[in-house]
Amino acid sequence: MSKPTLHIHSVSFEHGDEIWHGVKGGYKKLEREFKSLSRRALLMAGPEDVVISDDTVDEKYISLLRDLGVGGAEIQIPSHRSASCLVEDVAMSPELVDFIKSWGGATEVYMPSPADGKLSEKTGRSLSPTPFGVATALNDKVFFTRLLEDIDAPKIETVIGNSNAMAGRLNREPDKKAIVRGARSVGGSMVFPVRNKNERARTLKVLNKITDERLFIFQPFIESAETPNLQFYVGEKDVTLFGETIQALGPLMGHVGNLFDRSENKTARNLMIKWGVALAMESASLGYRGVLGIDFIVTKDGNVYPIEMNARHNTSTHALWFVNRLITKDPMIQAPSGMAAYFGYSVSRSLSASEWLDALGSLAFNTSKMTGILPYDINGTTLHAVIVGTDHDDRVRLIEGARNIAARI
Repeated sequence: MSKPTLHIHSVSFEHGDEIWHGVKGGYKKLEREFKSLSRRALLMAGPEDVVISDDTVDEKYISLLRDLGVGGAEIQIPSHRSASCLVEDVAMSPELVDFIKSWGGATEVYMPSPADGKLSEKTGRSLSPTPFGVATALNDKVFFTRLLEDIDAPKIETVIGNSNAMAGRLNREPDKKAIVRGARSVGGSMVFPVRNKNERARTLKVLNKITDERLFIFQPFIESAETPNLQFYVGEKDVTLFGETIQALGPLMGHVGNLFDRSENKTARNLMIKWGVALAMESASLGYRGVLGIDFIVTKDGNVYPIEMNARHNTSTHALWFVNRLITKDPMIQAPSGMAAYFGYSVSRSLSASEWLDALGSLAFNTSKMTGILPYDINGTTLHAVIVGTDHDDRVRLIEGARNIAARI
């Protein structure tokens, strides 16, 4: 990206109530909490870029980022602050509407969203070249299974149906290990592994509460040797592979982190790149542009299965972009394998980025060594951090150090 970029990282999902079924306070409350995620863009913004943020950023933290060549040249904050998502606040802030109208550079969004239309009408320009409906389709797990058929990619045996169909299948095959995924799941929000009686009871409890016709997919549970994620930047005529990671998953298959490693299974890696490029090119043909993440399973006997696609910035995208720029000087050129990671650690109270830097002490990111732990400035009861070590062993030390510090907060 040679031109200065305006980063508007607003998070808004059309079917949020389905994606986060039963969330306390409802999806709109959660969406308002998502506003602080806009500050993740600071890790992606180059020295000439502009970031639209939901709130002010601590001077100590932004000074550190700018010493590292990120953080942007300018941070714009909407004067209107009470809408449910950032892009709606921007649309109701005349000074930012005028700023976007006059902006001559590129624009980078977290995702095409249903809230973009109002701002586009006021500014006379589209925030993203991707039609919202295209991104919605590509994020749908049911649509993804059809896409795999179109490109003749390997596919896990899949049954599609509503919640009643899923519950019926689980009841008919009480001893079968399986996994149930909501068609619109995000970050494991509607992913239910069924490997024992407790997980079966938990999954049935959720399914039995859903009375609408939303769709799920049912697949046999496949033990994986690794769960890689590939990230591409999709252009009009080409795609760029800028990130290969191995995902770290929690006990219930929720995403907790990524090791920035290429798969050591060369045959599997070549297959992932082959199918990843094919899916990215197919997405481009449908009109998609921007960051595209594709998750895979590699089995113990070396079989490779694409399992889902994320037509938006992935959780680790901001960290990948930062690490690439830090080490290779270009966010689209991958850094060496085995040095870096992204992780999220649950904590009992919210800390600012500056407070996290103080809490991390000697493990905090060191600008002279260009290694350490760099927290995100997004508040909340999770320490989100980029971790950069000198090598694999140093990375392990930092990951464990961050986990131990987070456990004490």
